[in-house]
Amino acid sequence: MTRLGSGGWCSPWEAGNKNLKRRRANHLVGVVKAQTTAVAAPGLKQATFQGKKVLRKGVVVITGASSGLGLAAAKALAEGGKWHVIMACRDFLKAEKAAQSVGLAKENYTIMHLDLASLDSVRQFVGSFWQSGRPLDALVCNAATYRPTARTPTFTADGYEMSVGVNHLAHFLLANLLLEDLKKSDYPSRRLIILGSITGIHT
Repeated sequence: MTRLGSGGWCSPWEAGNKNLKRRRANHLVGVVKAQTTAVAAPGLKQATFQGKKVLRKGVVVITGASSGLGLAAAKALAEGGKWHVIMACRDFLKAEKAAQSVGLAKENYTIMHLDLASLDSVRQFVGSFWQSGRPLDALVCNAATYRPTARTPTFTADGYEMSVGVNHLAHFLLANLLLEDLKKSDYPSRRLIILGSITGIHT
């Protein structure tokens, strides 16, 4: 018989079986810990895991930030204290009212005009952003148009069907023009996010 640490007794076979189970459990915990470290958020530098402090707020551009998911994202990021939100919206007044309605502090957001139904507007937005001198640490392509009951198609200023032009082509151009800015970012959580809700099913 083999004496257990708790003061009980068991057969050698039972003791060996318990030790085997214990070794397997410890191995599994080690694997999980290793995987957790390995799949940490993409873009995070190793130094951030060692307690490195970021000395500035990140700058995030969110399209369609005046309502829905875009506004909710703007509110969450601004209130977190680590981001300054660029609300890229077509209707400046609507965006300002939306920001006030959710209690965004003035110092945490900036509204900039962007009409995704015009590729020229996309280029003008990017030019204005560059002139602001701000870095770009994250881009959230959220805005979309969704008109499932429309009887006749509508078109962008460039002649594309509205949902194709706004939801896809304009965001493609925006992301490509700003990609180099994202690459230059030294912020720990830099990223490009393409957001799709129900519109992704129909466009």
